[in-house]
Amino acid sequence: MNIGIIGGSYNPPHIAHLIIADRFAEQMQLDYVYFVPAYRSPFKIADDAADSSTAQQRLDMLNLATESNRRFGVDTFEVEREEVSYTVDTVSYFHNKFGDKARLHLLVGGDQAAAFTKWRDWQEILRRVQLCIARRPYTISPDVERAIAFHLSIESRSPVWIEAPILAVSSTEIRERVAAGQSISYLVPESVEQYIYHNGLYSA
Repeated sequence: MNIGIIGGSYNPPHIAHLIIADRFAEQMQLDYVYFVPAYRSPFKIADDAADSSTAQQRLDMLNLATESNRRFGVDTFEVEREEVSYTVDTVSYFHNKFGDKARLHLLVGGDQAAAFTKWRDWQEILRRVQLCIARRPYTISPDVERAIAFHLSIESRSPVWIEAPILAVSSTEIRERVAAGQSISYLVPESVEQYIYHNGLYSA
């Protein structure tokens, strides 16, 4: 069994998250992709404190966003722990959950890959998963890609680059548009858009 793991704040989840996950599943022939919302990212502690959504609301939105794809699911491990979320702990959790019957694949963005050696126990992560990196055309030069692949290769295994379209969509932009009273149609699934407005999220 091939299992994909994608972490993130998902505050809120948007169409770029879903499209990239779909390409990840397609290219790596994954049986299932787990979105794992962080309770609190070690890199976004200040940002999280300023956001109006709760961990449960982000989880609700992610369930709404993924419900139409049979290969997508949401795992609540990090949210239920209610601690700062470290990927090495999440990888260990999935390894214990599936054991040797599954091959784990972890997807990160190019910016995350460039800083991956700053992650807690990053070498242990690489030993336990196949690292995959979302490649967005023209954003990282071939020389930088080669350098990243070199530094993140371990025990004869190198990262796999996932082809993904350039989508200038971010959760930050969506929150700002809501606060400014601007439309977020087509940036998030309709069910997520309705949830945001119904619960008064991100409003100024």
